[in-house]
This record gives sequence, structure tokens and C-alpha cells, in this order.
Amino acid sequence: MRTVARELKLFKYLMDEYNLRTDVVVAEFIGCSKTVISMTRCDHRALSPRLVLSIYDKTPLSIEEIRVMTKEYV
Repeated sequence: MRTVARELKLFKYLMDEYNLRTDVVVAEFIGCSKTVISMTRCDHRALSPRLVLSIYDKTPLSIEEIRVMTKEYV
């Protein structure tokens, strides 16, 4: 049986809005490691407060908008 891949809406937004094609590029944009992005994007790891603040600093999104997008999947 095959599992369905779930991706957080937040990372879909970042990749589409800022034309970021890979996890490596997203990691460079946010300022963290590729592993953290890959695991968080596919919901294998929780979004850390540090990562939320990094996204907040790099985008026009509010903290509340980031929190909402981390609970929704594409």
C-alpha cells in the first residue's frame, strides 16, 4: 500500500511565491539546513519557533498567518 505524501501549505506558498524550486534553495532563503526543511515540509518534524521567526523575518506573513498555514496541507 502506498502512503500519500502530505506537504505543509506554508512551504508550498514559499516555493511558489519566491520561486524556490528545491529544499536547498528554501533552506538558504530561510537560513537553516536542508534536512530541517525537508523533514518539516513533509510533516516528519514540527515547525520550530526559530523557523517560524526566520520565515516571519523573510516574508510579509504575520506569525498568525504562518501558524494557520502550518496546520493546512496541500
